[in-house]
Amino acid sequence: MYVKKGLKKLVRYSEELIEEIRSNNDIVDVISQYVILKRSGRNFFGLCPFHKEKSPSFSVSPDKQIFHCFGCGVGGDVITFICKIENVNYKEAIEILAEKSGIALPTTDNANETKRDFLKQKVFEINELIANFYHQNLYMPTAKPAQEYVKKRKLDNNTLKKFMIGYSTGNNEVYRLLKSKGFTEEQILASNLVKKTSYGYSDVYKNRLMFPIQDIRNRYIAFGGRVLDNSLPKYINSPEGIVYSKGRNLYAMNVAKNANMGKIVMVEGYMDAVSLHQRGIPNVVASLRNSSNRRTS
Repeated sequence: MYVKKGLKKLVRYSEELIEEIRSNNDIVDVISQYVILKRSGRNFFGLCPFHKEKSPSFSVSPDKQIFHCFGCGVGGDVITFICKIENVNYKEAIEILAEKSGIALPTTDNANETKRDFLKQKVFEINELIANFYHQNLYMPTAKPAQEYVKKRKLDNNTLKKFMIGYSTGNNEVYRLLKSKGFTEEQILASNLVKKTSYGYSDVYKNRLMFPIQDIRNRYIAFGGRVLDNSLPKYINSPEGIVYSKGRNLYAMNVAKNANMGKIVMVEGYMDAVSLHQRGIPNVVASLRNSSNRRTS
């Protein structure tokens, strides 16, 4: 039985529920979304996504519903595979597979935990809305400094779209947009996109090139903003919050996970990672742990 800890009560994922999720996610179908598999006898084989190899040693058994790599020794069931390929814990793997198969998971009836989960969902919604808003801003006449910068860095439109690079103005547009969409003060402040001052509310990011940060499940969790002149600080980055933990995430990991190269290359900053991806190196990520001191150009 898997137990999800709440503040006062526990949400229990019974063995029956876990087995239902497992049986509704055929291991061949799931792994085929990440690895090219070819049938050989009773099993399927492909290149292992967990280490670099030239000859397929990664085996998937549809009869036993397990996988095993004869090269690196990793193996397990469909839940284990999701844990490893998505770099998530057991609970998160269950949630991913439940979502894939349309199975509803039990939720806690603890009021505080329910409120926190609701707030997290609203922050995810805010982040996605504003990531798209910033990206659209990049193509507006008012974004000329940002347009000149990305042109100087030779970033094409496909790259700008892939990483949803955007532009923030200095006009407190984020706060006004979020209020117009019905988000509450608590939800807006929890996003860390707006701060409360003695004069009212103010957007955190002003006149900056924006780099939305997504987790491995492609959810928008944070932002980094680079100045376009010589002012300081050069970068402003989201602090840790209700949906964001620097230590558990890497910039561009949501893209690099699809490279299927057995390893990743870590660089210092957002622009380093974006530039290398554009040059055809798909397994590049950037660290977020020291983002407050990033010195990337």
